[in-house]
Amino acid sequence: MTNASLIGTESRADVKLPGVLALLAGITDVTSWILLGGLFTAHITGNLVLVAADVVTGTRPHLAVVLALPVFVVTVVAATAVARRLAGRDGRMQRLLLGAQALLLAAAAVLSFTGTASASPEGGLALAIGLCAVCAMATQNAYLHLAFPHAPTTSVMTGNLAVATIAVFDLIASRGKSATALTHWRDTWPLLAGFIGGCLVGALASTLFGDHAAVVPATLAVAVFVGIAVKNYQTSHA
Repeated sequence: MTNASLIGTESRADVKLPGVLALLAGITDVTSWILLGGLFTAHITGNLVLVAADVVTGTRPHLAVVLALPVFVVTVVAATAVARRLAGRDGRMQRLLLGAQALLLAAAAVLSFTGTASASPEGGLALAIGLCAVCAMATQNAYLHLAFPHAPTTSVMTGNLAVATIAVFDLIASRGKSATALTHWRDTWPLLAGFIGGCLVGALASTLFGDHAAVVPATLAVAVFVGIAVKNYQTSHA
């Protein structure tokens, strides 16, 4: 069984893992936004808006915001290169990339205990934490696009919201008889729910734990990796 078939052979309606990853992306994005001076670590293209606004207003851009896009691109390239080398090796690409995501978010969590990054959002500690999170989200997005024939979007919900809205319209118009609309709805609602839930969890974590809120996405990422590793092991020994 190949890496793609390990996930891709499941029904497209089965979006449990992407839904959980959307939850993780929402938590990561909100905690970084609140604690690291308005840095988007999941909705990466949002940083382009911030940079453009700073350029127009004559404000010095936040270094992490400037670096987010190139760091994201380089990480996706690295993840893709590694995944291509592991093509055809059952589950290894999946474990490696989700493991890398967990490791990067764990590194961000550990760093959050070495100082108070939120007190100096443009300082070195905040930069390191933020870029670890950016690399983690780049790895997640690379994994999704490499593993799924029709990659779901776990970090930018605009497209998912449009697809879900159209699906609901078509379901109402067809009185629930449109199979295509039903499939689209089943594919998108867990992603929307996951990301929105993640945003709420991230905001709550930032309020309760302050700079140590990075522990929350790190814990979830480790749990996802362990769950996938166990599932892969059981599949290979079935």
